[in-house]
Amino acid sequence: MIIRVERHLPKVLPLLLLLLALPAAALDDIYLVRHAEKVAFWPSEFDAFQPLSPAGVARSEALAGRFKTAGIAAAYTSRTTRALATAMPLVEATHIPITSDDATTTPDQMTGFLTHLREKHEKDRAILIVGHSNTIPELLVHLGAKPDCFQKLGIKGNPGSLMIEGFEGVWKVSLKKQGCEAITRE
Repeated sequence: MIIRVERHLPKVLPLLLLLLALPAAALDDIYLVRHAEKVAFWPSEFDAFQPLSPAGVARSEALAGRFKTAGIAAAYTSRTTRALATAMPLVEATHIPITSDDATTTPDQMTGFLTHLREKHEKDRAILIVGHSNTIPELLVHLGAKPDCFQKLGIKGNPGSLMIEGFEGVWKVSLKKQGCEAITRE
């Protein structure tokens, strides 16, 4: 069977030109949450292994319900039990990969970590990062948060010692926008 391309070209050419004109796919959103509530009494020398409290387990399950249809392609956490346990209900419900990486906790590694995520997930809609009270603000700064939007985002303190309070809150960073306009807190 011989197919004559020139015969079909007038029908196919407009579609090909349209596809070439579309921008390259890129990661749309990064969601950030603090790990859920941890048990109150835990030996400080085993801090990395501190599990979730019953309220934390309930919050992690609620987060899984919230994100189940958000198009999350992967979850990233620190190497702590509480961060991993916060992401696990979503991972189990959607079968997405989970990666624990302490670059999420080290400010001098965050830029490289976030650049890697954008490259690795350039064709994905969204990813989730589970962080800590002192790492969520630093990640948000690396993603474009400026001091004039700290109050709106629930960030307290000064650069180098930024914090968030409480365990509630979901921060959504729209990578197609810039600065404070790109970041919202639910």
